[in-house]
Amino acid sequence: MKDTSSNPDILPQPHLPQPTRRLFFWLNLALFLLAVCLVPLVTFVFSSPAARSALVRLLLASLAALAGAFFLKSAVFRAPHAARLSLPACLAVSSTLSASLYLLLSYLPDISNSPFTLTWSEASRYYYASLFFSKRIYGQSVPPTVLHPSRYLLQSVPFLIPGSPIWVHRAWQVLLWIVIPPATILVLAARLNIKDRLHRWLFSSMAFLFIMTGPIYYHLLVPVLLVLWGFRPNGSISNRRRWITSLGVVFTASAWAGISRVNWFPLPGSLAALLILLESPIQISPDRSPRRGWQTTVRYLLRLAGWFCFGAAVAFIAQLLYISWSGNSVSQFVTSFSSGLLWHRLLPSATYPLGILPAISLVSLPLALIILGKLIQPLAGIPLWKRFHPVRLLGLLSILAVFFLGGLVVSVKIGGGSNIHNMDAFMALLLVVAAYFLFERTEPDLQPEAQLDPQAEDFSEENLNRPARPAAHRVLTSAGLALGFVIFPLTTFLVRSSAGPRPDPSGVARGLATISEAVQATVQNGGEVLFISYRELLTFHEVEAPLIPDYERVFLMEAAMAGDPEYLARFEDDLKNQRFGLIVSEPISLKQKEASGEFAAENNAWVKNVSRPLLCYYKPLKTLRTISVQLLVPNLDIPTKCR
Repeated sequence: MKDTSSNPDILPQPHLPQPTRRLFFWLNLALFLLAVCLVPLVTFVFSSPAARSALVRLLLASLAALAGAFFLKSAVFRAPHAARLSLPACLAVSSTLSASLYLLLSYLPDISNSPFTLTWSEASRYYYASLFFSKRIYGQSVPPTVLHPSRYLLQSVPFLIPGSPIWVHRAWQVLLWIVIPPATILVLAARLNIKDRLHRWLFSSMAFLFIMTGPIYYHLLVPVLLVLWGFRPNGSISNRRRWITSLGVVFTASAWAGISRVNWFPLPGSLAALLILLESPIQISPDRSPRRGWQTTVRYLLRLAGWFCFGAAVAFIAQLLYISWSGNSVSQFVTSFSSGLLWHRLLPSATYPLGILPAISLVSLPLALIILGKLIQPLAGIPLWKRFHPVRLLGLLSILAVFFLGGLVVSVKIGGGSNIHNMDAFMALLLVVAAYFLFERTEPDLQPEAQLDPQAEDFSEENLNRPARPAAHRVLTSAGLALGFVIFPLTTFLVRSSAGPRPDPSGVARGLATISEAVQATVQNGGEVLFISYRELLTFHEVEAPLIPDYERVFLMEAAMAGDPEYLARFEDDLKNQRFGLIVSEPISLKQKEASGEFAAENNAWVKNVSRPLLCYYKPLKTLRTISVQLLVPNLDIPTKCR
């Protein structure tokens, strides 16, 4: 019989017959799968009302993770030639698998055939995506979107199929959410060459949950994926081929960033510089002269600056080319620069109870501890951080700090601050840095074999007899991993929840018929119909009327928050002249909110710049509460002073 007592990777087998061991294995495995599927199924498949409570979900998720860890441990123990898997590792597998499945299933309710928007701006996205095919869909050429062109370019793909229903577009968006983030992580894992399956799976699942805590939107991950896949500061292929490939992916990623968001313009070039800092030593040998070392460092810095400037310049030019091609006014692309900053949202507020700073600090803490633990890890008696040239460590810190501060500024602009998705660029870069240090894929400038220090270890009798203490670097790294496997799953269960009850289908049908009847009557009388909200009804031909491109509510809200005088004056002039025979909108309210209220600044800007002039020159004809639609017609009794 083969002796396994000296093999640490093999567990001693229980004294049970082989068929019994197999039965116990499959039974425990089935119970493990049942435990990890419990909360996702209860919440999104069975739609239990109890699961709508965050506390109930957390309690169920915690109990299910513990039970899943127990059953997995038992299954592994019963398996023939079972590999060693500690209880903490089983708990990590159980919690991340359950949270990942929960996150994936949370998108199922979004695949709906309802003609009305599921959330405030959900269906507006399909309208903006449709503008790339405006001539075919609306019978007129309409300038493509000003807001997030790269996102709507991705979402426009289903419009290649003429007549595709709204549920196909919703399913496509769900596919983008559940494919692009994991694909980005798999590319990073491949770059790190993680050979151990368990480590690769645990890292991928934890990174997926981390990305989705923001979340980092799928269209913004495209440049990250491209640079991680194709940029090679070092490699076995020829220098010329490597340089051309790297140049091509940074160019493509930067052009994509240029039609995404302004704060992402420098991201591809910065990520390229980050990879150089992680993978490429400055390589100053001890025998080089100070002047030679100084010249090497300067060349290294110029290399970093070159990639950064190249990426930023390409992004800026791509934005200018898109503006020129789209035909939109330049002023419409810069409304965010005049929007107000709400600094109080950095701390807990009604809009975001956790607050931007506490939230980003919480989700960044595990990765920060991992990085710190690895930096102080001794190699041949010398901490890892001492093996790096100071320029490289300062470079890493500077890139992270700049994107952290930039993310904070974007987060507190009016219209934001309800989550940490505007910290997305910082989160993406932090994940890459932490992954490189965790799997020890960084290249120090001073190699251990060249810097052995015989005095680094003290083998005196006093030290040998002293009780062993956990090394500080192991404590920090283990703490970071443990916190990651706790914080990211719990955050997932907290943030994502089941959708509330949808309107009754018969009520939706009646509401749609009422809207269609009012629209047709207006069009037949020669009037124009403005869809401020629910423009998707025109996109998917649920209602037939000529499209009026102006004043869609998402961009109208942007203009209201920025206080765009030109756009808002044109809007009020059209209302004052009662240009529209019918306006379709969500119910209009004049209620102001206290400054401390949830989204108070956004609500008050909308009331001031949209609701007041709208309800001055127009009056409600019908309000369909079931589907949250209001029909407004010209007010024949206009007050002397509207504002």
